[in-house]
Amino acid sequence: MLFLAVMIFMTVGSVFAQADISSPYSRFGLGTMSKNKSNTMIQSMGGISNALDGKYLLNNANPASYAEIDSLTFLFDAGFYMKFVTYRTSELSERGSDASFDYFDLGFGVTKWWKMGVGAAPFSNREYTSTADFVWEYEYPYVIDYDGVGGLNKIYWTNGFKVFKNLSLGVKMNYIFGNITDLTTLYFPDHIHVFNEKRTINLSLSDLTFDFGLIFKHDFKKDYRMAIGLTYSLPATMRAHRNIFIKTMFKGYGDNSGNIIDTILYKDGERVDVKYPQSIGAGITLQKGESWLIGVDFNWSNWAAFRMGGVNDSLQNSWNVAVGASYTPDHTSVSSYLRKVNYRAGFHYDQTFYNIYGTSIKKYGLTFGVGLPIQRAMTTLNIAAEIGRMGTTQNNLIAETYFNISFGVSIHDRWFVKRRYK
Repeated sequence: MLFLAVMIFMTVGSVFAQADISSPYSRFGLGTMSKNKSNTMIQSMGGISNALDGKYLLNNANPASYAEIDSLTFLFDAGFYMKFVTYRTSELSERGSDASFDYFDLGFGVTKWWKMGVGAAPFSNREYTSTADFVWEYEYPYVIDYDGVGGLNKIYWTNGFKVFKNLSLGVKMNYIFGNITDLTTLYFPDHIHVFNEKRTINLSLSDLTFDFGLIFKHDFKKDYRMAIGLTYSLPATMRAHRNIFIKTMFKGYGDNSGNIIDTILYKDGERVDVKYPQSIGAGITLQKGESWLIGVDFNWSNWAAFRMGGVNDSLQNSWNVAVGASYTPDHTSVSSYLRKVNYRAGFHYDQTFYNIYGTSIKKYGLTFGVGLPIQRAMTTLNIAAEIGRMGTTQNNLIAETYFNISFGVSIHDRWFVKRRYK
């Protein structure tokens, strides 16, 4: 199984840059922020993660959870997902689908009180195409095409520390990097005597951000445990460089090749500051041994303070409430495999950071999934599904109805244990 983990790790480089089908709302800010809050198991429980930990669980959403990893255990978790979405306006609809790499995580013990992990995941995605028709004052009809591509990725280093028996602290360092390109084309399809215009803006970003976490646990009665978790992400001013190229052309739209007439503006490597907001989260869970767990999370982010080159770009503060649960009938059962399966479900409701034309964009989703233990192996196959909706058709906006299905594999292997043969 360890060999399988290494092979999957080696293939990540080939899929890491894959584009996700994205929302038209990815035009704003840094794009659509990754849906990944943590691993596939957590996604199937509505995304609750602030107060979750375990000996065989890699929960990078709260770095303090790593302190609970077994000192003699090496953990690996990786996943990918498929997305099916229908976009609707008040008059039209369109469907799309895609599959993409989701995340990978490695975790292991350094000492009894210090555990460490590394991982990688998409951070944001820019992918949109839209067209708007206008009429000039001289009754010349013209069209503006808007296109965006690219996205940001993150690589992270996580450390969890067992401070006391029931208290853990953690810190995670994230390296954010990638490129975002926005292309705007203005053209007059019915007039060959009016020059068209094309504007290309490319943003290249790379910098560090930091997340912190705390988990406090209390045992009471027999096999019952309550956990409280807190998370905090520091605000950051990330370094970016921007290239701007605006030119007039003859043709150069649709499938037509364009001839450059003149350069209106060209900037190469302009320094731009991206002010990334702070976030806080809190959660509470109650569980009984290996049988069941329920939890609630709340998260808030100060996206109203976001700036890219001094521009907020129609963003507002966001918040999220999530509820989730899991249940295993009998994890030690030898007579029934279905009784060993871990069943999960959850729900989340979000105010996203988009505020378009004075309309706050909401999102909600229902999640469910299973954890399927592999017989005679320290491996679990996790499957998560989500049905949800984001946006509205009011004020000429777009509503998205989506279905996501995620697949993850969780592997743990024992280190420094001598094999005994008889």
